[in-house]
Amino acid sequence: MKKVMLILAAACMTAAANAKILRVSNVSGSSAPYSSIDAAHDAAKAGDTIMVDASSAKYGGANAIYDITKKVVIIGPGYWLVENGVVAEGSSSAYIRILNLKTEGIVVKGMDIGTLYVYGAKVVINRCHIGELSFSSGADNGVVSQCYIAGTPSGANYIQMTNNIFTSTTVNTFLSGFNNSYIAYNTFRNKNVQMYSVTNTTFEHNLWKEIKNSNTTNSLNDNYSTEIINTQATNDFIDKDYLALEIPEDIINKYGAFAGDSPYVLAGVPSGPVIQDLVVPTTVEMGSKMNVTVKIGMVK
Repeated sequence: MKKVMLILAAACMTAAANAKILRVSNVSGSSAPYSSIDAAHDAAKAGDTIMVDASSAKYGGANAIYDITKKVVIIGPGYWLVENGVVAEGSSSAYIRILNLKTEGIVVKGMDIGTLYVYGAKVVINRCHIGELSFSSGADNGVVSQCYIAGTPSGANYIQMTNNIFTSTTVNTFLSGFNNSYIAYNTFRNKNVQMYSVTNTTFEHNLWKEIKNSNTTNSLNDNYSTEIINTQATNDFIDKDYLALEIPEDIINKYGAFAGDSPYVLAGVPSGPVIQDLVVPTTVEMGSKMNVTVKIGMVK
C-alpha cells in the first residue's frame, strides 16, 4: 500500500511540475504569447492556467461565446479596479460575453462575464463579476464564492454559494433549482428573495429584506432582514458603495457578503501572489548584470 501511495504522490508532483501558465492579451503591442482565449485554450492541457490580461476591448468581440472543455484554471485581473482604487488608470477587467464551462473541475477567478453556463461538476467560481449564472442538470458540487452577480442564479445539487453580492435587474432575486445546497453569508440587494424548486437547502447568515420560502424542507438559520440594503438595489453601481450604507457594524460583521471566514473582496482581485512594484534599469553596460527588483505581495 505504501508503495502505491508513493507512486501516486510522485505522479501528482509530476503533473503539477508539468502544468503551464498561458498568458492572453488582446491589447495591441502586448508581449503575451496568445491574443485570444481560444488560442490559449487550444494549447492548454488539463491542469494548466490561462491568465487573461485586463483590456478595454471585449475578448472575442461583442458576440463571443467561449466553450471551455479542458480542466483548466482561468484567472482574470478582477473588475471595477479603477472605481475601487486598485489601479489609478487603465483597463478595469477581462470581459467575456458568454462562457460555457463544459467539463468538471474548471476554476474561474477574477473574470468579468456576461452570462456563465456551468455544465460540468465540481466547478469553482471565485471573485468574478457575473451577469447571469446557470448550472445545468448534473453540474453538481459547484462552488460560487465572493462574486458579484447581477442576474438571477439557477442551481443544481450540492451547490455552495457563499459571500456573494446579488443584485437583479428585476425587483426580486429568484433562486431556482438548488437542491441539497448551502447558501450563506450572501447579500441580496433586491426587494425580496424568492425560491422556485429549491429543496433541502440551508440558508444562514444572509442579509436581505425578505425571503419567500414555500418549501418546508429548506432550513433558514440566523439570517438578517433589513430595509437598508435595498437603497441602490436596482442600479448598476460599484460595490464599494455597499460599505457606505448605514448598516450597524455588529450586523455587517455577522451577516452578508463581508462577514464570515472568507469575506467578499472589493474589485474581485484573485487571491495569490501579485507584483506590487517592479524596478528595471533602462540601460545596462555590455557584459554587466541587470539588477531587477520585484516586490511581491499576497492577496488573501
